[in-house]
Amino acid sequence: MATSKESKAEKIPREFAENTSMHGILQIHNSKRLSIKAFWFILVLTVMGMLIYQIVDRFVEYFAYKTTTQISERYVQNLTLPAITICNYNRYFNLTSEAEKNATQALSFALDFGERVDNFSYFNTFGKDFSLRNYMKEKGWQLKDDVTLIYCAINELSLCDASDFEPVLTNTLGLCWTLNIPEVQKRDGYKDGIQISFNVLQSEYTENPLYGKWEAGIKFQVHSPDVPPQVDVYGQSVGVGLWASTAIHKTQVQNMYGPWGPCDRDNENLQFHSTYSLPACMRECHDKLIIANCSCRDPSMIHYSGTRECTVGEVVDCVAPHRLELQFTFGPNECGCPQPCDEVRYASSLSYSTFPSQNAAVGILPILNDPAITADYLKTNLVGLSVFYDTLSITTSVESKAVTESGLISDIGGQFGLWIGISVVTLFEILRLFYRLLNYHLCTPDEEKEQTQEISNIESQPV
Repeated sequence: MATSKESKAEKIPREFAENTSMHGILQIHNSKRLSIKAFWFILVLTVMGMLIYQIVDRFVEYFAYKTTTQISERYVQNLTLPAITICNYNRYFNLTSEAEKNATQALSFALDFGERVDNFSYFNTFGKDFSLRNYMKEKGWQLKDDVTLIYCAINELSLCDASDFEPVLTNTLGLCWTLNIPEVQKRDGYKDGIQISFNVLQSEYTENPLYGKWEAGIKFQVHSPDVPPQVDVYGQSVGVGLWASTAIHKTQVQNMYGPWGPCDRDNENLQFHSTYSLPACMRECHDKLIIANCSCRDPSMIHYSGTRECTVGEVVDCVAPHRLELQFTFGPNECGCPQPCDEVRYASSLSYSTFPSQNAAVGILPILNDPAITADYLKTNLVGLSVFYDTLSITTSVESKAVTESGLISDIGGQFGLWIGISVVTLFEILRLFYRLLNYHLCTPDEEKEQTQEISNIESQPV
């Protein structure tokens, strides 16, 4: 209780100490013995130190921008089948002379290794209007029904043919083909997927093992229809005489934006691709750098129609070495290509069986309708491929903040409550204390302060 000897400046802190919900302050005020008062004072300072340490730790944890990933699996009634891009290991067919064969082998060596082999005189015979892109498409692996495309079916009921495949020209694998039909799989497993068999024409291979590929068969990639294929990087192989059963599983990934993650939605605008993906961004970046350095576009570019096509000499001397160099010097960071905020991935597992069986060979020979083709020919030229969902489910991977703003506030509030019992109400008590002190010192006239102090001094003198 206040005494007459107490000034108003002393009354304000006393009232706060007697009424606050903050731990320790009342004990310091009410303790009569100096040792007990010192004990509570030291204890309050200690817990204040622990409080500050814990709060700093919470802020450090928040500004570390850590993330957590929640993975869940959701079963659905059907799934849209992905795109499949298939390439033959041999780039050029129907070569008419040894000079043409040597020229294509030298070109393959330049495109694969970025080094020149002086053996391109054959291409000079075509004149100045020669298009290397058109030549590579014309001499590439042509997909023809009952010739190179032996069988194509979806869901075992819907047949597909060569017209359902779109050509894709690449520098390292030649002319490839993409099957992108928006069909759905309604049952788990093999029977409701895609089944294709090819004739790779190994008997007509022209690749030189020193300059090109050693393998015989196909290389394929399962990918999202919105993502350009990178078969040379992510493709999987199937050799002749084999059937590859490819079980796939779809995963949808949501990545965090900065500074918690590398994704940046404001930087996901591409010039030639409506859907952002890292391969698409990297392709546009490298293509623009090639055009800037070589002043022409290489045969594999499908855009930039306003830029002239490179000659064979420019491809060998400029495009090939620069494109190889860019693979090592211009990655996603240098190209300004962030990781996509949303992406679809397909995990795959392969198993192989002999193809064709002896019984199947008997049925295939009449389809090809060529007396020169035998069962032994089929074993060294045919390749089979199945692609199907193992289960009708989608795995979702969602990245989120490990420490959210609300979590940070809750952590800080919990630390205040644990160590010194401060809540939001207590904060208003402290604010009221400062307000009353400031109001007294700034708004109370000096004459009133002096009069109060004189009365306090007189009352404090002994009678």
